[in-house]
Amino acid sequence: MRSTAFGVILFSLLLSILNSCKKDEDTESPRISISSPYENAIYNVFDVVSVQASISDNNQLESVSVGLLDDQMNVAYISVPATFTTPSTSINVSYYLDDIHLESGIYYIKVTANDGENTTNAYKKIQINAVPKALKKVFLVTQPGSVQTNISFIDSTFSSIIPYQSFAGDHIGSSASSYFQQMFSCGNYTGAFRSIDLSNNAIKFTVPCVQSVYPYFTGYLGLEKTVYVSFYSGMLRGYDHNGNIVYSAAANSGYYIENFSFNGGYLLAEQVDQQTAARVLTSHQTTGVGYQQVGLTQNVVSFCEKDNENVFVFGNISGQATIQLFDRNANNLWNPYPFSLATGSLLSAVKIDSNTFLLGHSNGTIYKYQYQPSSVTTYLSGYVAKQLIYDDLNDEVYIVEDNALTRVYYSSGGVHNSLSSTETILSASLLYNR
Repeated sequence: MRSTAFGVILFSLLLSILNSCKKDEDTESPRISISSPYENAIYNVFDVVSVQASISDNNQLESVSVGLLDDQMNVAYISVPATFTTPSTSINVSYYLDDIHLESGIYYIKVTANDGENTTNAYKKIQINAVPKALKKVFLVTQPGSVQTNISFIDSTFSSIIPYQSFAGDHIGSSASSYFQQMFSCGNYTGAFRSIDLSNNAIKFTVPCVQSVYPYFTGYLGLEKTVYVSFYSGMLRGYDHNGNIVYSAAANSGYYIENFSFNGGYLLAEQVDQQTAARVLTSHQTTGVGYQQVGLTQNVVSFCEKDNENVFVFGNISGQATIQLFDRNANNLWNPYPFSLATGSLLSAVKIDSNTFLLGHSNGTIYKYQYQPSSVTTYLSGYVAKQLIYDDLNDEVYIVEDNALTRVYYSSGGVHNSLSSTETILSASLLYNR
């Protein structure tokens, strides 16, 4: 009996404790009322948004913050803490729109309050106008000799070449990142892969070149946020702006990757047999793992994306220019232009839009290729274009020759500017303000 009575008392005591815990549980969330900014207020990037709100809770407040979301309610910029009193407060936060990369569109100011157990979010829709995009600099990589690579830029009047940096070694590719305001340059047999911080002209990072009878770096692709280089060892790596490796892929055993591109997140790579120089076109999953390949008879000059499933492959077969289209889903490489191109080699190609491409030919002609209708016509004559760049902001085309850089209006083909270089021009890159 005593044991039973003790059990009843213990059960009652535990029940009492549980009921007490339930009574202490906070089920009421904080309340937020935003008075500023007003709905649909318009701001420019670099403006300051005055965020004012009243916040209260039945018990206490543990944190209050202000952030920015895009039109899909994803985080668009940093969240900043707000000073508050508990359990009720009024906040007045100056939220700085100081990210030059914010694009024009609808955004949401988000105010968040937490009481330790419950979180409340409140939103105000605003509109932000982006900083107008503008061309900032045109960089040139030139070579005074086989053992040195120079980086220069064109002055604002497009009349002179201004020396910027000089490095020992050769060159395989270069690019400018407008997003991070960096310049990248990569060697081949003797030159290193390096990044230059354009804000202070300092070297950001360097990947040394290990010299031998074989090339060390075999391919280069510079995108805005990631730069990719391939190695004779068969590896391909993507580097972020700090030099961290953020992507890796590998060629087939005994092959190296020479030219490559991305399509729908998948890596497309021209692989070369180290012994026979036979070539294959491989597709790699987003993780970098290869999953399919097709035979390749041409030496690729340029991959130009048509859409998220198809990529034009411009190059040469036994020195003769050719156009092929790669259907990634079908793993099929075919000829969309069933006629012969002019006798000679293709030197360069650039995409104008998904239907139109310019082709630099060894015969001194730049051709315009249009997928629909299937046609190749003369665009400009008198230019041996080793590189073509399309500036879609200003609708202009940059023509890189061995010792000249010419800028033409795309629509008319009329010359805007032209200048000569005493050194051999290897490549050009356009840097924008963002």
